[in-house]
Amino acid sequence: MKMNKKKGLAIAGGVAAAAIAVAVGIHVHYSGRWYPGSRIDQVDVSGMTYEESIQEIENRIDSYELTIKGRSDGTMKISGKDIDLALTGEDEIRDIYDKQHESSILTSIFGREDGEADQLISYSRDKIAEAVAESDLVTGNNGYKITKPENATVVYSSGKRSGVVKKEVEGNQLDQEKFTEAVADMVEELETEMDITDTETFPDVYKEPTLREGDDKLKTMQDTYNQYLLHWIQWKMGDNVTETLTPDTIKDCIVVDTKNESVKISQSKLEEWIETFCLKYKTQGIARNFKTHSGKTIQISGGDYGWRLDYEKIVSEVMKELEKSPDKGAMEAYIKNPSDSNAEKLTISLEPVYSHEGYRMDFDNLQNDWDTKNYSEVDLSAQQVYIYRDGKLVFNCKCITGKDVPDRITRTGVYDVKEKKLTKTLVGEDYEVPTKYWTRIMWTGTGYHYSNRSDWGKWSPTYYKTAGSHGCINLTLSDAESVYNLTKIGDPVFIHY
Repeated sequence: MKMNKKKGLAIAGGVAAAAIAVAVGIHVHYSGRWYPGSRIDQVDVSGMTYEESIQEIENRIDSYELTIKGRSDGTMKISGKDIDLALTGEDEIRDIYDKQHESSILTSIFGREDGEADQLISYSRDKIAEAVAESDLVTGNNGYKITKPENATVVYSSGKRSGVVKKEVEGNQLDQEKFTEAVADMVEELETEMDITDTETFPDVYKEPTLREGDDKLKTMQDTYNQYLLHWIQWKMGDNVTETLTPDTIKDCIVVDTKNESVKISQSKLEEWIETFCLKYKTQGIARNFKTHSGKTIQISGGDYGWRLDYEKIVSEVMKELEKSPDKGAMEAYIKNPSDSNAEKLTISLEPVYSHEGYRMDFDNLQNDWDTKNYSEVDLSAQQVYIYRDGKLVFNCKCITGKDVPDRITRTGVYDVKEKKLTKTLVGEDYEVPTKYWTRIMWTGTGYHYSNRSDWGKWSPTYYKTAGSHGCINLTLSDAESVYNLTKIGDPVFIHY
């Protein structure tokens, strides 16, 4: 037992001696070299002499090139020469080296604190910025297509016939300032590879969408979109004729603003459809075929007789309806199954509102909108008035119409009787004349009325050209009374040459 104990001590003593010998050898070997694990930026200088490490760093700087991998298979390279890369911190490296050797190599192996230097290399940041600005990744040259980021948004789906979320577009548009900063950081570390598609390492170099597909705000916007969209507004025009404002039109009037995270109805776009709708049924001013007192058929256009939808009131009504959210259950049913029957449950009816009406609405022939049996006619060439009742000519007389000068002529067209007063004072820029049997034809001031003229004896079909009125249809007292009594409010008045 004693012999075994001594043997064990001898072996242990031998191992200790060997360890000391190894330690001494390591210490001697690294007394003039960088300790294991030593790095200057990204240059491994372990085991090198100080002079060798400086040479290695200078070689790295002379041959330095940074390869950058971008989105959409884009690449970019920057060489050290392009940016005036140079070693400037040799003194700092020497200080680190000397400080390292103040401690034993064994301390280095079993743990130590690395030395630090403020700046070991220099480069031109302006030249990095210039290289970035001129690169294909920024300019889009040499076939590299730059795609801007796009927010996720809400769009109309013709398949689902409702608003759906469209996924964001990441794009590949760089933030030049942040990209330049990231490149500079890589150069300072003498990194040779840079993958800016790695968003965890480089989260800010690309311009990014601010609204993404799964954002709760986008779901709210989608709900608002469909609340505007899913309206069917119908007008029953008569004779089984209807007009309907549908989502196919409304979708083009909805403005989705992802920047401000809002969804609104564009009234101006909606007004375009309503204007077309109103014009479709407007008969005021249209050309009408008219059979004159002589039996000749002529075409008369202009004037204000006929039908006219009240555009402003219809716009107001439609905007109010669109601001109302449809029945939630009916809306959800339609989104799930966009059938005609489900659309019917979302349909509302409005009465057409007219600012002016004619005698009838003939949808097959819009010009046939007047009472063909009760009307009056003014033949400017003949200077005659004709009154028709129940389809028969019951009265005619001479008249004097507006003087044949631009600001006094009697305008042609089809109008209607708008007002009747037994007495009225006519006022103009240079006259104020009391009259009788006023029968208004135009709101601008033209009408049938008695004119106390002293020159009725000079009347002729051409007399108006030199001695005409200010636009009104002048009549003698008895004729004015007859016209007043035979016409009715709303009767069409055809004025022609």
